[in-house]
Parts: sequence; structure tokens; C-alpha cells
Amino acid sequence: MRIEKNVILQVAHDIFLKKGYKKTNISEIATKAKIAAGTFYNYFDSKESLFLEVYVQENERVRNDLISNLNLNDLSVDQLLEKIFEYTINKVTHNKILAEWNNHQISSVLHQYYVSDVGKQNNTFHVFLTKTLRNILKEKKFDDDNIDELMRVYDLIYYLDMNITSSDFEDYEKTLKLLVKYFCKGVLTTKEDN
Repeated sequence: MRIEKNVILQVAHDIFLKKGYKKTNISEIATKAKIAAGTFYNYFDSKESLFLEVYVQENERVRNDLISNLNLNDLSVDQLLEKIFEYTINKVTHNKILAEWNNHQISSVLHQYYVSDVGKQNNTFHVFLTKTLRNILKEKKFDDDNIDELMRVYDLIYYLDMNITSSDFEDYEKTLKLLVKYFCKGVLTTKEDN
């Protein structure tokens, strides 16, 4: 049974990557996976639930690739942020699965998942950024109360990113990048740095 589900996921991934969410249908996935259309529903409740699983796997793959290519010791905060945003924009723009983040037909399903506790815990990139920021703040000798306050601001930025798309706010990506940049610059500038 697990083999069938993996086949469905792989076939769906390939079709979603080629056609996007809207132009993909369950019958095409079932045909290419060599299963009956009814068998599909033994594994997934809907096209939306299948797409969510495919999206999460693709997002993890892309973000883990980014994490493995970041060398935190060789980059300033500005360079790190620039690399993260540049990589993200390039990968999302050219990936029909990840580009669906802004598609109102499916984006609410994606956003609900990533704002949930399970979504946050399973979001390797979010966990990586949270841990990295906490470590930087500890190295800069911030006390625990200040770190907790600053992490709440980071949580707000995460919340905004999970609830707003580029179609909701003009120049969203550019504005988010500025918000993150100046948040990090402000946080990481201590009296010794001035």
C-alpha cells in the first residue's frame, strides 16, 4: 500500500511541476500512476490534500538545498539575507509547485498548514532560521528576556509571510525583504558595533 502512495506522490509531483495546480486533475494522476481513480481516494481525500503533501515535500527539498549551500561563517547578515531572498525568489518563480503559494485557489490550504503547530515544527527552514537567530542573539550577549521579545517579532514576520501573498499586497516580496533586513540590522547592531 505504501508503494502505491509513493507512486501517486511522484506522479503528482511531476504533473504539478509541469502543469501547475489548476491544470492537473486526479484522473490524469491515476492513469499515469496506473491505478483506478477510486484507489486514489484510499490515500488522499482530495486534490487539495494531495497537493499539500506534494507542496510540503517540494518546499522541504528546495529549502534544504538552500540551507546546505549557506555558509554562515563567511556571510554578513546583509549577504545572508540577500542570498536567502535571491535563492527563494529564483526557485519559487520557476517552480510551478512552489509558485502556487500565491494562487488563491489553493493558497489558503498551504497557509493554514504552515501557520499550524505541525506545519511550523515540520518546516525545516523555519526551524533553521529560528535556531540561527537565537544563536546569533546569544553570541551577541542578549539576555533571555530580550531574546524572547525579539523572537516574538520574528514570529510576527513568519505569521505575515504565512498569511499574505503577493496578490494581497503590492510589492509584498520587496517589502518583506526590507522588513526582515531592517529588523535584523536593528537587532544585530549592538553598542560595540556602532
